[in-house]
Amino acid sequence: MILIADSGSTKTSWVLTNGEKVIQTVHTKGYNPYYFKNKSLLKTIKSELLPMLVTNQVDKIFFYGSGCSSDENCSLVKNALCQLFPNSYVEVNHDLFGAALALLKNKEGIACILGTGSNSCHWDGNKIINNVPSVGYLLGDEGSGTYIGMKILKGILENKAPDNLINNFYKYYNITFDEVLSRVYNEAEPNRFISDVSKFAEKNIRNSWIQETIKQSFVDFIENQLKAYKNYQNLKVCFTGSIAHHFKEILSDVCFESGIKLGIILQNPIDGLVSYHINSMRP
Repeated sequence: MILIADSGSTKTSWVLTNGEKVIQTVHTKGYNPYYFKNKSLLKTIKSELLPMLVTNQVDKIFFYGSGCSSDENCSLVKNALCQLFPNSYVEVNHDLFGAALALLKNKEGIACILGTGSNSCHWDGNKIINNVPSVGYLLGDEGSGTYIGMKILKGILENKAPDNLINNFYKYYNITFDEVLSRVYNEAEPNRFISDVSKFAEKNIRNSWIQETIKQSFVDFIENQLKAYKNYQNLKVCFTGSIAHHFKEILSDVCFESGIKLGIILQNPIDGLVSYHINSMRP
């Protein structure tokens, strides 16, 4: 049995396969070693994954995770998995590597993630050859759910958003001005709350202020990420992630206006990763 995981900061998708077909899919909380301690991953696997798996006889685990961009972070994740699956071969890679595999396979292009966070890379068909460093939601993550959420929160809290949208926001979350600030500055995992505001944006997508906020967030992503790659206008650019999927019409328009050669947009790279690993096992 092979267990394949695609992990973002908000959600992790786990797929169990026998090498021929998918046996089971389980969704748990996300994990990012930059934001959460090792114990958080152990707790999530113990409480949300292991009780759901139809078998604990797993031969290989392939984990593609946000924040797994350094040897240290990969080791943290690998050690946690090895504790709970002591007899399994474990391989940990960056979620960006997984996204490129799922989106481009053996073709050259630019792979982008627009989910809770954002990232991108130039893929040569086999490996990542260039990557604009991801600096997290406090310093970057343009185009991500957290980035969009922060822009919307700022507009609402500063009364710069339309009045009806401000009222709808406080009713939707059943929250006050002071409680919003407390969620952001005093509680654990503020990025999850901030990113969740993108769901409010989706429910109010017909609002022109929301549309313009999302559009500008994607423009910022292109300016800060895509334009950093040489020859970017001649490469196919593919996207994955919940934000890319849910706001794909706005994303497509922004790419067209910016002269970007848009490829596929996938909501979740896990299907492409499962297909890749199943095909790689075939003679």
